[in-house]
Amino acid sequence: MALDLAKLRILVVDDQLLVRSLLVQSLKAMGVSPDNIYQAIDGATAKRALDGKPVDLVLCDLQMEPMNGMDLLKEIRCGRTMNPPNMPFVFLSGHAEKQNILLAAQLHADGFVIKPPKPAELEKNIVAAMSRTRPEMDPFAYYLIATGTAHDRVVFGEKMAEAARQLDEAGQPVETLALKDVQAGRVLAEDLYNKTGQLLLQRGSELTLTQLRVLRNFPDRFGVSQLVLRQQGSPQASIEA
Repeated sequence: MALDLAKLRILVVDDQLLVRSLLVQSLKAMGVSPDNIYQAIDGATAKRALDGKPVDLVLCDLQMEPMNGMDLLKEIRCGRTMNPPNMPFVFLSGHAEKQNILLAAQLHADGFVIKPPKPAELEKNIVAAMSRTRPEMDPFAYYLIATGTAHDRVVFGEKMAEAARQLDEAGQPVETLALKDVQAGRVLAEDLYNKTGQLLLQRGSELTLTQLRVLRNFPDRFGVSQLVLRQQGSPQASIEA
């Protein structure tokens, strides 16, 4: 089936207004409806957009502050937005160093287009991304892939380590709940492993809706039937979802 570009909802993420304007013009020329083109100035703004509206494809710059493109892609792949973790994602960057391309591949990026992108090359990558079979929805597979940024260390490391330390120091009571009864936003009081002993999430992690959905939908793969959680109403700060 041919891709209907007019119905495609695309989020353009770049910290340069000129680049965003050129991309929007190119997308319109391809037939994408102006009403379906959204813009964000950095990864953090894009994450908020992805929490508020459904998007079919992300076109994203690599180097941005405070959250760069790799961090945004990891947030998506780990199920930390309201859009599907396996959504199509294409990088637009002038930094095509080997380590960036390898990291993008680990996070299942769908393309790496050198800026400034030629319209034909841009359209080719969009069509390829939308036509590709999506990677299986497993947000835990991306959890330990490090982007090497301060954002990654804080969100996927330091915050969880601090939450775990607070659990130890407070001697806080915990509770064990059946997986079916756990709501998003609860904090793990113990490391979570799958049935083969692979670490899925560290204690101190705040569970997302996507993570809980995947655990429930694939019991044969993960073998998780209950979770040990920090009791609700504790004074410690929780990890942001």
